[in-house]
Formats: sequence, structure tokens, C-alpha cells
Amino acid sequence: MIDKKELDEALRKMGRKHLKKPYKDRWTPERPTAGYCYIVSEVYYHYCAPRGSKPHVMRLDENETHWFIKHPDGSIVDLTADQFDEPVHYEKARPHAFLTKNISKRGRILADLLGLSKNN
Repeated sequence: MIDKKELDEALRKMGRKHLKKPYKDRWTPERPTAGYCYIVSEVYYHYCAPRGSKPHVMRLDENETHWFIKHPDGSIVDLTADQFDEPVHYEKARPHAFLTKNISKRGRILADLLGLSKNN
């Protein structure tokens, strides 16, 4: 499992330099999860999620999406929901594969900062 305080600290270490526009401009140390939903979901999925879990994505507007993981029992794991001031409407999401089969370079950076390995 990923400890939320450790996650926030790791994301502060990553900072805005690992984000893509427009997320770069929204990131702050006070809200370290802003813009990191894809990477955090990817790390959780590859290192912590039970078998049968699926990544989900929802459109927030024309240019933005939000990612999270849904367990086989229907429970939702969204470690970056605190980046929003309003509740997230998970019912608008759909299952969607990540962009790469294996974890991304940014995902590996975050996993390393969290001390995660495939053996955890």
C-alpha cells in the first residue's frame, strides 16, 4: 500500500518538472498531487493493486483527464482526489489501458522515491 504522507513528500521531490502542460502551472508544494493522477495511478496499479483492478479515466474538459484505479469489488482508489476542490464524479469514467504496457519512466521515478519494488 502507498502511504499518503509519503506519496505527497515524494511528489514534492518530483516537483513540477515531471509534469506536462497545463498541469505544470497548477502544481504547488501545498497541493503536490495536482497533475500527477496518471503517474500515481500507474504506480499504484503496477505495485499495489489486486489482480483484476483496472485503470479508469474520465474527461474533465476538452484537454484534461483524470485517472484512478477501480478494484474488482468496485472500490475506487484515487490517491490524487485531493487536488480537486469539488467531489470527483467517478461514474463518468470508463476503463482505459495506460499508454504503455510497462510502467513509464516518470512512474519508475515515483516508485523509487516511494521505495517500491515488484517484490513489495
